[in-house]
Amino acid sequence: MIIAAAAVFFVLVPGSYLVLSIEGVRRSARSLVSALPAMARLLAGPALLLFIVVAYAASSGLAVVPRLVAYAPYLLIPPLLLARPPRASDAARQAPVRELAIVFALWLPIEFRILPPLPLPAPDGAHIQKLVGLVEAMYLFLVVRPLPGIGYTYRLTARDVVTAVIVFSVYAVLALPIGLATGFIAWRPELDATHLIGQPLIIYLAIAVPEEFLFRGLLQNLLTRWLGARFGLVIASIIFGLAHLPDARYVLLAAIAGVAYGLVYARTQRVTASAITHALVDASWGAFLRAT
Repeated sequence: MIIAAAAVFFVLVPGSYLVLSIEGVRRSARSLVSALPAMARLLAGPALLLFIVVAYAASSGLAVVPRLVAYAPYLLIPPLLLARPPRASDAARQAPVRELAIVFALWLPIEFRILPPLPLPAPDGAHIQKLVGLVEAMYLFLVVRPLPGIGYTYRLTARDVVTAVIVFSVYAVLALPIGLATGFIAWRPELDATHLIGQPLIIYLAIAVPEEFLFRGLLQNLLTRWLGARFGLVIASIIFGLAHLPDARYVLLAAIAGVAYGLVYARTQRVTASAITHALVDASWGAFLRAT
């Protein structure tokens, strides 16, 4: 029963995350909910996610009430924020107040580990509550209220890939001396198949793409539309760096990485391209370095 629940959960949550990269699927989803009243359209996806979370907890032997109490506001408040009519002052200065509020409402509870975990039933099973927030963001900004310019597609050109790899190389040349000089990292190669082959793909799908969707596709995208490309890149990179507190050395390296990822995103208009740079950085860290 537990394995069956995990299989359903895995198909519906990570599966939705992957298939929503296909524009045809997004169009079909929009068509499916288009007949609903506006509020019901906003709440349909989040309500389904909440049902999946509660059903998975109940069938897996996890405490249901704490998860219902935590995930109900987490999933239902963001669409309510999107439903609020914009104030005249917001429109005048074109500040995406509601959209930014939703981004932080979905990100901060995960960043500060407020949400009860949703572990897969396996030894050291991964906690995938991050993907629940990601699917909610995708539903809101790809299906119900599409935000232009996110660039969530795996149809990358050779130029996109080359750009991602070149920027990674430049970042490595800049960041490696800083990390070594500050004593934050040390050289420790682990050149086995797991670190060189398996780990980069897992990092790309489980860490890099979700974080790039949030920080570049949503945050940098929204800030760029409001403040311009330069300020959008800088502010998003600073926030990305601060997400790696409390070690100031880590914040610095992450902020520089945020600039690198943001440049790839700005150049390619693909979060899946900037995720290549992101995954290369994280995978190289795992294969060659260690935090001191």
